[in-house]
Amino acid sequence: MKRLLVANKQTKGRLRYTHGNMELMLRAQIENLLEVGWKVEDILLVSNFKFSFMNVKAIRVPMNEFCLTGSKMFALSWLMNNGHIDDVIYAADLDCWQNVWFDCPDFSGDVGACQYSNPKWNGGSIFWKPASKDIVQTTIDIITLEKADKEEPILNRVFKMPGFINRISKLDYSYNVGCSGFIPRYSRSIKPIRVCHFHPFNSIAWEMHALDRENLNEIAITVRLERLLRRYFSNLAVQLSPKTLKRRQEELSGKKS
Repeated sequence: MKRLLVANKQTKGRLRYTHGNMELMLRAQIENLLEVGWKVEDILLVSNFKFSFMNVKAIRVPMNEFCLTGSKMFALSWLMNNGHIDDVIYAADLDCWQNVWFDCPDFSGDVGACQYSNPKWNGGSIFWKPASKDIVQTTIDIITLEKADKEEPILNRVFKMPGFINRISKLDYSYNVGCSGFIPRYSRSIKPIRVCHFHPFNSIAWEMHALDRENLNEIAITVRLERLLRRYFSNLAVQLSPKTLKRRQEELSGKKS
């Protein structure tokens, strides 16, 4: 299994990350992947700028200038078309943090993906077998034709197409526990959570995963991952915000009454 990281630096339009924040995220991601057990040679970083960290060097390729969230699809296609893929590739967003080591999940289809708390496919953390090349290309063709700015709605259409629908396997929620529908996704997951999906610059997201914002009496991220992220992101809270505490008190008062 290979792990795909994608960094698409843009200089105009709506930026998902500033250049400095993108490099910070990359360094944190690479160190986390190595710390959790990945080998350098199994980490594929595809980007449109020169970057190297802890012996992981970027493969520089031209990147799409639209649909930034879909950059993983274009990078995946480039790798497949240039002889870099002979194994399952795990492609995940820059804000998907691997919590613990896991081997490649056992799934029968050509694609293994998670869903949200409702039956909708999540594009942030997906496992692709080499045989999925036609599914990848179809997704890219539609994104390009429609000039779509997000890939996830396209993936949800493609995954349901005749000929593809039976090649998509649903994985356990723990491979992608994000902030949307956090409580049901966390509750339905096999523990420990394998992948925590949150942006470290988002205070509410951090509270959910690290500070039990939803009052589940459980913490999603491991002590190891929390320690690593605090080294990279010095602004991470150590306790719940006054606003969150006030909300809890109001909820508790409502239950008592």
